[in-house]
Formats: sequence, C-alpha cells, structure tokens
Amino acid sequence: MSGTVEANGAGVDSGSAKSPTWVRRTEVPPFSPAPGIQIQPVIGESLMTCWIAMEPGAIVAEHSHVNEQLGVVAEGSVTLTAAGETRELVAGDAYLMPSDLAHSGVAGADGVLLVETFVPVREEYAKAWRAIAGG
Repeated sequence: MSGTVEANGAGVDSGSAKSPTWVRRTEVPPFSPAPGIQIQPVIGESLMTCWIAMEPGAIVAEHSHVNEQLGVVAEGSVTLTAAGETRELVAGDAYLMPSDLAHSGVAGADGVLLVETFVPVREEYAKAWRAIAGG
C-alpha cells in the first residue's frame, strides 16, 4: 500500500497511463477544519472520499457547497439537519446531500466516524490537506 492519496494522473494530461491508487487510512495525515473534527481525504481526478472523525458533540455549522455529498456512518452516531428536517443516523446509515443544499451536523455521545464522498473534489478540503501533508 502507498501513502499517496492523490490518484495517479490527477492533474496530468488524460493521455497518460492510468493505474490504481491504494491507501491505508493509518498512512493519511489528518487535517482539522473545526474543533473536534479530523479529515483524512483520498483525492481522485473528479471525486474525493474522506474519513471524517468527529469527537462527541463536535459541530459542523450550517453550510452548503457546490459538491454533491454522499455519506455513510461507519461508527457511532450523528444528527444531521437539512431542508428543515433533522435525523439521527447510526452505523450503517447513509445520506445524500444534493449540491447547494444547506446542512449541518452534531456528533453523537460516542462521536462518529463518517466516510463521505464529494463530487467534484471539494477543493477547499484538498487545499487544506495539501498544506499539512506537504503536497
């Protein structure tokens, strides 16, 4: 496995040879966009998947973005609010946030580990990660 988390060929002429990228979570340095939140991204050419660990009670303030967002609760629980609806999600649950839909979240009593995919790449996350990862 490689510690490289950006897909081979990302940002390179599409005529270049393609190959898989293999990633172990333990080899991806996290960045923290807010208190109690750690994000470990895997960045492809047109999508990004992130492990997002939130400490108990950590808050993601209401926000929106152009990216479509698909999330799966891997461990723990999270309460999400979107379009005036609030739901508590537990391990095994999933959600899909369309682009430009305002949403927010609060980690449950035991925290939460999410696996989220963004299409296209969420550039502010990629930039923040590169700043700490030296890439």
